[in-house]
Amino acid sequence: MKERLLRLKAFWERLSCPFAIGFSGGVDSAFVLASAKRWACVPIYPVLAVSCLLPPFAIENAQKISEEVGIPLIRFNWHPLAIDEIARNDRLRCYFCKKNMYSLLKEKVRKIDGECRLILDGTQFDDLFRERPGLFALQELRVQTPLADYGFRKTEIRSYLKEWGYSFWNIPSESCLATKLERGERLTQQRLTALYFGLETGKTPFC
Repeated sequence: MKERLLRLKAFWERLSCPFAIGFSGGVDSAFVLASAKRWACVPIYPVLAVSCLLPPFAIENAQKISEEVGIPLIRFNWHPLAIDEIARNDRLRCYFCKKNMYSLLKEKVRKIDGECRLILDGTQFDDLFRERPGLFALQELRVQTPLADYGFRKTEIRSYLKEWGYSFWNIPSESCLATKLERGERLTQQRLTALYFGLETGKTPFC
């Protein structure tokens, strides 16, 4: 194994308490879950916030991935448009989005397992070089990002998932629907529905 993978393995083996993963159904959080399954010896809770900001197939992908890895997916309904700091869609939208979503996620998972105090996110090393205000929210909430911390990039993540035999190693990368609208264009049910129909005919986003 390469040094980064050995360090990630050691990270999982050191954990002594249950933990949750903010699970999006994307390849990065899928790698967090798959590697945790291989090496962690404590309960693991992948958690998906179901909202109108999810791209097409995200819920289905998340469910299929968790089943293939062998860890049940936990879902909760989240209503981001009820929060003005998110709905107004300015340059700090991602910050408020992550802050609110992970705060709720913490509450939900603690009700399931009172010993679960650690939350992880699938942010990887490439993300650190993009404009990601949400990273500040993760830091404030003490959400850990092991893939970024140990220098994992997207190509390497896909390579390991393929090597481990997972069918989802090459799923397309997708950002949330809010990123597909112009900054400053207010997020509304109507706009997101129109956008969603443009991506996948016949389905409406949860809001």
